Amino acid sequence: MSTTLPDKTPRAALTSRRERLVLGLLTAALAGLVVQHTLTLPMPGTLVVAAPRQTRVTADASMSFEKTLLERFAREQGVELTLVLTDTPEQALEMVEDGRAQLGLALGVAPHELSAHEAKAARRKLKIAYGPEYDRQPIYAVDWAEGYAPPEDASGALDELLRVAQAFSSSPRQAPALPLDALHLLLPFVSEVRDAAPTRREASYRFVWRTDVPRLDAAMRAFWNEVETDGSLAALQERTMGFLPADPDPFEMEMLRRTLAFSVPEHRKIIERAARKWRLDPCLLTAVIHQESRFDPAAVSATGVRGLMQMTTATLEELGVQDPENPTETILAGARYLNALRAQFVDMGYGPNDAMLLALASFNVGLGHVQDAIDLMREDENDLPSWLGVRAALPLLARADVASATRHGACRGAEAVDFVDKVRYFTFAIRGLVLASAQGNELPGLRLALAD
Repeated sequence: MSTTLPDKTPRAALTSRRERLVLGLLTAALAGLVVQHTLTLPMPGTLVVAAPRQTRVTADASMSFEKTLLERFAREQGVELTLVLTDTPEQALEMVEDGRAQLGLALGVAPHELSAHEAKAARRKLKIAYGPEYDRQPIYAVDWAEGYAPPEDASGALDELLRVAQAFSSSPRQAPALPLDALHLLLPFVSEVRDAAPTRREASYRFVWRTDVPRLDAAMRAFWNEVETDGSLAALQERTMGFLPADPDPFEMEMLRRTLAFSVPEHRKIIERAARKWRLDPCLLTAVIHQESRFDPAAVSATGVRGLMQMTTATLEELGVQDPENPTETILAGARYLNALRAQFVDMGYGPNDAMLLALASFNVGLGHVQDAIDLMREDENDLPSWLGVRAALPLLARADVASATRHGACRGAEAVDFVDKVRYFTFAIRGLVLASAQGNELPGLRLALAD
C-alpha cells in the first residue's frame, strides 16, 4: 500500500511568483534611487578626453575642428579638459570603452551608421554613446616613390602617416592607406609619397562618451543638438578644413618645396620687409606669389596680368609700379594692395580672418565682383554674410541670369574660390615646412630660407 503526499506545487509556485514580484519591485525601486542619485550629482570638474595624436587634433584651435568644439563644450559646461593623446584612433576609442577617459574622438573608427537598436545595445553593454557623424572622409591608398621603404625609426610627419595608416591598412608600412584629410595635412611634409588613389572605403568621424558619467550624456546630446541647429558646424568646418583640396597632388607639393628651396632665398628679405610694413603673414605672402607666378618675375598670363604677383596693368599703374618685372617693386606693391583690400572689408565690419579671405578673393577676381557676391547673400543692407556665404555666391556670378542683376557683371567666381583655397593650403604647408626646418627636421636637400 502506497501513500501519496498532497500536491503543493500550485501553492509553492504562487509563493515563488510573489517573491519574484516583490524582489523585482525592490530592485526597480533601488535602481530608480541610484539613477535619481546619479542625476543629481554634478558633472566632474575635469573630463579626460582621449584622441589620436594627429595634426587634425594637435593643431591650434584655428586649425582643429575637434579642439574648437571641445573648448566650446568646456566653456559652456564650466569644466576643464585633460587631453590624452594615443598612437592610434582605436586606442582612443578603447580608453573610453574601458573607462579611462570620459570623452573620445573616434576619428575613422566610429560606425558609419548607428541604428537605434545598435545605439541602445552599445549603451547597455559598454556604457558609451556615439555622437552624430560630423565628417566622412574617403580612404586613400598611398604609393611610395620607387624603391623607398620607410625606416623603422620614422619621426615627424612620416611617423604620423604610418600611425594613422595602422587603422586602415593591413600593411601600413608597405601599402599605407589613410583618410583624405589626414593625407592632405601630412603630404607637404612627406616627400616620399609618389601618388595616392581613392579606395572604396570611407572613415566616419564622431565624438564618443561615457553614459555613466553624471550629466555628461545629457550635456553632450544637448551640445550636439545646439551646434547642428545654429549653423556653427558648417562655418567651423570651412574655417578649419574648408581649404583642403578635393584630391591630393604630390607633384604640386614637390613644386612648393622646390619654390622654398630655390626661389624664395633671393626674395626673402623683400618678402619680410613687405610683410612687416603691411602687417601680412610672410608665409601667406609667399603662398600668393607661389600660386600666382611660381616666383617667375617675367610671368605673363593669357589675360595680360604680369609679374611675380600677376597684377593687371591698370592695378600696377595705380600702385605706381615702374617695372612690372622688378621683384622688389611688385612684391611691395602687391603687399600694399592686399592690405588695402583687407582694410576695406575691415571698414565694412568684417573680422580679421574673413577680411583677409575676402581680400584674397578680390586680389584674384576684383573687388567689385566680391562686393557683388556679398550683395547677393545680404538679406538687408546691414547684413554682412561670412566668407562661407560669399564663397558660395561667387561661382553664381558666372551665370548670365545672376550676373545681369549685379553692378559689375559676370566673372569666373569659382576661380577666385579656388585661388583662396590654394593660398590657404600653401600657407599651411609653408608654415609647417618652415617650422620643421627651424627644428632641424627639414626634408633632404631642402633649404628653407624663411626659417631664419
